[in-house]
Amino acid sequence: MVDRKTFKFEFTNKKYLTFNSKEVKTDLNRWDLGNRISLTTFAYNDFFKDYEAKEFTYDFFNDPNVQHNLQVFSSNRQELVTWGNHEIKEVQAEIIPCSITSMDFFDRLTTPGLVRESGAIYKCLDEDIDGFLVSDELHRMLLTDESDHWGLYNEDERQELLFLLFKHLVLGGPICQYDDKIDRYLEVAKALYKEFITVQKNSDTKQIELISKVIKASAWDGDICWFPGDDHHQTFCYLILNPVNRIVSVLSHDFGKGVW
Repeated sequence: MVDRKTFKFEFTNKKYLTFNSKEVKTDLNRWDLGNRISLTTFAYNDFFKDYEAKEFTYDFFNDPNVQHNLQVFSSNRQELVTWGNHEIKEVQAEIIPCSITSMDFFDRLTTPGLVRESGAIYKCLDEDIDGFLVSDELHRMLLTDESDHWGLYNEDERQELLFLLFKHLVLGGPICQYDDKIDRYLEVAKALYKEFITVQKNSDTKQIELISKVIKASAWDGDICWFPGDDHHQTFCYLILNPVNRIVSVLSHDFGKGVW
């Protein structure tokens, strides 16, 4: 067997001004995300290629510096605690596209029956969809292909990091206080996206390009998902890699009951 390189990690105390700002924290708390979302940063030691996503993720979850600093929910669901010592035998790693460079991407949401020109979101009759009490058309568009507006975005677009951030903000936590207008969802999604991703100017085209790599990651032992938790729209872990400085930002949220 050919030995492969091993990715190693060191905890860094990087400050995220937007994520930790009073304004954004107020929004996250209103949407019941503030106490359940975590952002941790690590430096890594070697160049990363997309085909190494699973190896990178495996090394990440098994690295002692990660396990001693990564924050997870305790078994009583009341507080974030550090991971501790766990041998992770299996991981899942999916490359998430990160190519959207303009908020014009969301202009198509302003359409009759979905979002008004004023930003007001159209209401609908209450219904339960995947455990969410849905009372507006934006939530329906995000959750079910039975929505008249599902086709506004294709499957590839729905996997873009910017779309996923927006979706997570809109869906919120178990006792989310939904906004009646779309504006703040878009503003916070834009601000976080801008803070998380890395850009550089192409020397040939002179155009700004996104160079971040994003992995949707999870750690498993058999049928048990140790991290980030049970399968749910709002339980996620994204490893957002800055290939210039070799920094990985770990954005995670746990909606439901974990295994601790």
